Amino acid sequence: MAFTLIDWAFGKYFDSKVVETNCGAYKKISDYFFSNKKYDLIILGNSRAVHQYIPTVFEKKLHTSALNAGMEGTGLYYYNVLIRYYLQSHQPKLFIIDINNRELEASIVGDKYTAVKFLVPYFNVVPETKEILNLSLIERICFTSNLYRYNTKFYNIYRNSAQCFEDSDFKGYSPFYGNAKRDIRIYEDSAKPIDSERISLLSSIIEECKKKNVKLLFVFSPKQFDDRRTPSRTILNSIFKKYDLDVLDFTTDSQFKNNSLFYDAAHLNHDGATIYSKLLSNKIKSLQL
Repeated sequence: MAFTLIDWAFGKYFDSKVVETNCGAYKKISDYFFSNKKYDLIILGNSRAVHQYIPTVFEKKLHTSALNAGMEGTGLYYYNVLIRYYLQSHQPKLFIIDINNRELEASIVGDKYTAVKFLVPYFNVVPETKEILNLSLIERICFTSNLYRYNTKFYNIYRNSAQCFEDSDFKGYSPFYGNAKRDIRIYEDSAKPIDSERISLLSSIIEECKKKNVKLLFVFSPKQFDDRRTPSRTILNSIFKKYDLDVLDFTTDSQFKNNSLFYDAAHLNHDGATIYSKLLSNKIKSLQL
C-alpha cells in the first residue's frame, strides 16, 4: 500500500511538472499538445527537420502560421501520434514531413521505442498517445507504474520546469552554427531489412490525412552524399505514386554543393537552413499547397 501511494504521488507530481517545462524536448511536446494556438503549417521529422526548417521563414513567405514539431531521432511511429492527435481538434493546411531515403529500414533510428521515450510522460495527461502507439500488453502493464514510466526522465523534467539553461526557441527550430568535424562514415552504414510495420504506418498516415482533407508534402532534404539507391527509397517512391502525393527531392540538389552551408554531411547549418527554407517556401507556393 505504501509503494502504491508513493507511485501514485510521484506520477501526479511529474504529470504536472512535464506540462510546465520551460525548455528541452518536453517543452516542445507540451507546447504541441497544450498550446491554445493552432498552426496551419506543421513540420515533422527527425534532427534534419529540427535543424533545417525555419518556421518564421515559412510564415513570411507563405503568410501562414508555422511550427517546427520535429524531434531528434524520431520516425513514423512518432509522427503518427502527433498527426492523429492534432487532427482530432484542428485541420491544418499542410503537414511537411522531412523523410529519410532509408526511412523504412528496421533500425533504432525512428523506432517505436524512441517514440515511447519521448511520449511516455504524457500517457496520463494525453491518454491518446498510448492508444495510438498501440502498446503491447506487457508495455501497458509496465507503464501503469509511474516510477517506471518516469525512470531516467524525472531529473530533466524537474530541472527544465524550474530553470531553463537553453536559448529561447524559434517555434521549434534549433539552429546549427558553423561546421562540425563529423566523419561522413557515420551516415553510411550498410542497408538494413525493410520493416513492414513502417510501411503500414506510412500508408496509415497518408490515408488519415486524405480522410481529413489535409495536404501532405514529403521532402528529402539536402545531404553531402547520395543514399537514394536503396530498397527503402524504391518502396517509398511506389507508395508516393500510389497515393499521387507531392514529393520534393533535394538530396543532391546543386544549390547545396557548397560545404560552408553544412554543419555536417547530413545537416545544414543556419546559413544553409535559411536558404533551404526560402527555397522550399517558394516551391510550396508554386505548387499551391
